[in-house]
Amino acid sequence: MKDLLVVDGYNIIFAWKSLKSLANQSLEHARERLIDILASYGKAKGYELILVFDAMYTEESAKSMNVGKDCKIIFTDKEETADSRIEKLVYEHRHEHRSIYVATSDGSEQNQILGTGAYRIPARELADDVERARKELKSYERQNVLSETHSRNEVVSHVQNDEVLQKLEKIRRSKK
Repeated sequence: MKDLLVVDGYNIIFAWKSLKSLANQSLEHARERLIDILASYGKAKGYELILVFDAMYTEESAKSMNVGKDCKIIFTDKEETADSRIEKLVYEHRHEHRSIYVATSDGSEQNQILGTGAYRIPARELADDVERARKELKSYERQNVLSETHSRNEVVSHVQNDEVLQKLEKIRRSKK
């Protein structure tokens, strides 16, 4: 069973400088950007992800939707805060045999979460880990993954050892 990461969506948006400036222009775009970032992050880290947003910032009533297999977005009822929904989620999942992480910079929420046995991740720490995971994934792709557009010649062009290049060329010519 995958570890669970529960994220206080608006708390993270207003804690991350880039998303906060985007939210000043369009809160909806900031939400979509956070969902994109964290869905990729969750997949890379192997988390089941639940993003919780307060309904007070939307015109809609409570709803949830899935983004892929392991990412769920929840908008609370207008009478329910994201904090109370997060506490409820942690309580519901506490007996599962997996680690539960909650990403928020709300101090009282962090204390509540620690009391239920979950781990807290402050917004800045999450931002740092998201960036680290992005760099690791990019490095991995550069080193190990060939896109569909790469041909064998493009692969050979990345070989820097002349002796290896000569041997490859010799093998190529012998097959004709």
